[in-house]
Formats: sequence, C-alpha cells, structure tokens
Amino acid sequence: MTVSIDLSQAEQVSLAEALGGAHHAARVKLMESSGRIPPRPMLWPCAGDMLNALHDLDPVAAPDIDLLVVHRAVVGGWGAHLKLDGVLVYAEGPYPSYIKHWYDHDITPEAWNFTAPVRLTLPRAFVITHFNYVWGHWLTEMYPKLFLIRALIRAGVVAPLLLPASAPAYMTTIARALIPELEIITYNSAHEAVEVGAVLLPHMLHKDYYFHDVLRWELEREALKWPRGGFDKLFVSRGGVRTPQSFREMENEAEIEAIAEGLGLTLLRPETLSWEEQARIFSRARVVAGEFGSGLHNTLLSPPGCQVVSLNWLVEVQSRIANFRRHDVGYILPDDGEARLYSIEPRKQPFRIDPDSFRRKLSLVVARAEAEAEMAGWDDTPEMASLLRL
Repeated sequence: MTVSIDLSQAEQVSLAEALGGAHHAARVKLMESSGRIPPRPMLWPCAGDMLNALHDLDPVAAPDIDLLVVHRAVVGGWGAHLKLDGVLVYAEGPYPSYIKHWYDHDITPEAWNFTAPVRLTLPRAFVITHFNYVWGHWLTEMYPKLFLIRALIRAGVVAPLLLPASAPAYMTTIARALIPELEIITYNSAHEAVEVGAVLLPHMLHKDYYFHDVLRWELEREALKWPRGGFDKLFVSRGGVRTPQSFREMENEAEIEAIAEGLGLTLLRPETLSWEEQARIFSRARVVAGEFGSGLHNTLLSPPGCQVVSLNWLVEVQSRIANFRRHDVGYILPDDGEARLYSIEPRKQPFRIDPDSFRRKLSLVVARAEAEAEMAGWDDTPEMASLLRL
C-alpha cells in the first residue's frame, strides 16, 4: 500500500488567504451545487441489477465547486502528480476516486509514482492531469477543468498550466484553443520534477460523474461557435482503435455498422478527426450509437434530447452523462446477456450484438429523434466568471 495524503477536507478559506501561503493546503469555495440531477427513464428495459441501480440512483446532486491550493509541492511523473514532503497527494474534487484506490492498492505505480529530482521551480501553476490519458477520462476528468481555469484567469487568478511533455498532444492543442492567453509549461517526467510555490488544482466540475450545471452552460456556449448543418445521426466505430491489448471486441462489428448506415447513421471514427471537428459534430448530434467507450462519451457535448444507444455496458458513466445532459439512453448487451466489464488484468472478451435486436431498437431511436423539434435556447446561460465567489 502506497501512503498518500488526502487533502479532501482541507480548510476552506478566502482566495487571498489560500494564495497567501499560510496554509500548506486550503480550499476556496467558488460555486454552490447546481442541485439535484434526476435520473431519466431508459429507452427500453435492460437486464442487469448493477446497470439499472447505477442509472437510477436518486437523490443525487452536483457538488459544490472549489479550488484546492497546495503550497511548496513537488509535481512530477507521467501524470503530473503531487508530493508533499515526499508523500503523494490525493483530494476529492481535483481527482476521481479511483486514483486513491490505485494508490492504496499499488496498482501500476509506474504510472503515477515518481522519483526524478527537482530541476525546475515555478512560483505558481495550474495542474489538471493524472495518469489516465484514455480519451474518455480526459474528456470527463480533465477537460472540464479548463473552463474553470478560463474563468479564474479572467477573474485575475493567472498562472501557467504545467503539463508533462509525455501527455498526449491534443491536451495542449485543446487547452490553447479554449484559452488562447494560457501559458503552458512542460517538463520531462523521466528526468525531472518541478517544485511549485502554489499549485492550483481546479475541480473536475463533478463528483462521481454527477456534473455541475456550469459545465453544461459552458459546453453549450462553445457549441454556439460551431456552424450548423451536416449529418446529425452518428455511429461511433471503435474499429480503428482496437489493439492486441484491447480486452473486448465486437465480433460482428461490420454487420452492425452496415445496419446503422442503412438506417441513416454516418459512420464516424473520432480519433481520425480534429477536436474542432469532433466538437462541431457531437454538439449537434440527435442520434449517437456505438460500442460503450471513450468515443461514445463525446455525447457530453451533445444537446438535450439526443438519443444514445450503447452496445455493451462497462460502468455508470454513460448513464450519468445522459442524466446530466438530458439524453435518452438505451443499452444493448451482448447476445448472451452478459456485460463485458473492464479488468485490470487484461483478458480477451469477445462478444456479439444481436443484429435483429439492434435494427429494431435503432429504428425506434431514429424515429424518436426525427419526431423531436430542433433544440433552441442555448444563448441564455450566465457567464461562468460571473458565478465565481472570489
């Protein structure tokens, strides 16, 4: 078991006091909870006690939003993790809960621990990453922090963003596109760590994927920037991202994709598109179908009323995106009725989707989408910076 410091209950103080350095770690409350997130009915009944229980949890609410400020910390490793006096730091808000689980159980410590010496010093820096650079984790756990950073910078809290040079290039690209004035500093995690006088750890804008409404407002404001038109019914293919290490594989993928195209869906491989193209397409999508995974999580960008069909089920994230964004989601499990779940130890889990069931259910979804009126009213949300309690 790796020892870590949990700063989740750090004292709550004013921004000036937190930045002043009297506290080794302190929280600054920025926004109140946006309230309850009610579950929505699924598109059709689906077997699976865990699936249904995690979809229907109620009452649940979005968290309060805060900023954690940690003084005299060392940042290092592949994920830009923090250490205080040589001990790893965890905190609810900046980090998803599984990070602590992996610390506590020494799961792949090479991904998050570090021993490189300090070779760079900064007075202040934002840190938004952790070791899990799978796209869906970036999208739900790190990307939302950029909106908070943008609001803080516009409110006068200015600092560079510190990233490991090994982080995927899209992180820098997206950060600069969203916040053109943001300075980005990188370090070589294999050979150096960074001592930071004040590390600013922004909130993920959710707790356990129960998202705060401020993220919805910001996403909708971004969507207004993209031109309308083009296709709005998508099938997200995983065919281009499968590797020998992939633990699940849909054996009749070609058959399922052909059915989707026959019903008017456009076959999409998000990894072949720029972020701007992905954002534009998903922000206007009325139907999104595909295998459970990172590509399907792009529906975080999609408008209320979007119809989402997930082939297989892994965890509750897609349901929580749907409940938050007011989507209608339905799951189609493998034809043997058994969900193919993630395991830390890789093991092959092939499966088939029943083509008749898929055709019938997708036809229902397309008909529902075509009966819905076009979404309106995305331009009446408040500016995020005006909500900060600084």
